[in-house]
Amino acid sequence: MLAMGNDLELNHLKYFYYTVLEGGVAQAAHRLCVQQPVVSKMLKSLEENLGQPLFWKKGRSKSLTDYGQLIFRHCQVVFKEIGKIQQISENPLEIKGVFNLGAAEPIINGLFAPVFAKLIDQFPNLNFNVYTTTQTQLLNMISEGQLELGCFFYAPNILADLEVVKSIPFRFRLVVKASEAKNKKVIQSFIGSREIDDLSTHKFPTVELMRKTFPETRITFSSNSIHLHKQLVKLGKGVSIMPEFMVKKELSSGQFVDLYPKKKLEWDLMIIKRKSELPSLPAQSFLSLWDEST
Repeated sequence: MLAMGNDLELNHLKYFYYTVLEGGVAQAAHRLCVQQPVVSKMLKSLEENLGQPLFWKKGRSKSLTDYGQLIFRHCQVVFKEIGKIQQISENPLEIKGVFNLGAAEPIINGLFAPVFAKLIDQFPNLNFNVYTTTQTQLLNMISEGQLELGCFFYAPNILADLEVVKSIPFRFRLVVKASEAKNKKVIQSFIGSREIDDLSTHKFPTVELMRKTFPETRITFSSNSIHLHKQLVKLGKGVSIMPEFMVKKELSSGQFVDLYPKKKLEWDLMIIKRKSELPSLPAQSFLSLWDEST
């Protein structure tokens, strides 16, 4: 292995970064407004300086080596932070790029639209990507820098490099279809969410609460989709705990009833980011708009 040179420059990394990002030398040259030989020369210089190949070459195609993948991941962090520095003095109307965020499904479906409607107006040239998957996957994506922020109602196993930047209490309601409110079979059939269930102990706080009144309560169905929960409750297939904002209409109309109306069930909505990462301007606006919304 060759020793790393002393003349590593940010410009070399930029040409490598855009070659990977754009999918080839020609595309990178077009993006950077230079001739293809300039990009090729920069890539060769970078490989010589680092002392290891960044690409495997097969015919006309190229693929990243393991070392190249590692360098690219570091480049993603570097150029993401550079983008944030550039944003400091930019007009929000001129900011371009991507804002990636993840959230639990009920948050996306019930709370995001008003916030993002305003964000889109503030940053018309920015692309917004919102991801929803399992809690573990979203937390890993934040940790790896793929998402800037994540929003959760329950996150017991926050990784060491992550932190909660905002915590907002929300009321939940344990609901059942009104016509089944005295049907023990339905009441004792709990529709659970894998986002809330603590899989490390297999305990579910709401189920433990219900078993004090209904000892035979068991989880008969589990899903990450809170909207599926709601539909199953409407069909009389069990009970489920849901954010109040999702069932307010059904409770007001008498379609659903709350099994524990006098008990205040609350979970915090947590917004999580990487400890080492300063929020970008769009992220700061998102947090500010979230305060106004909630």
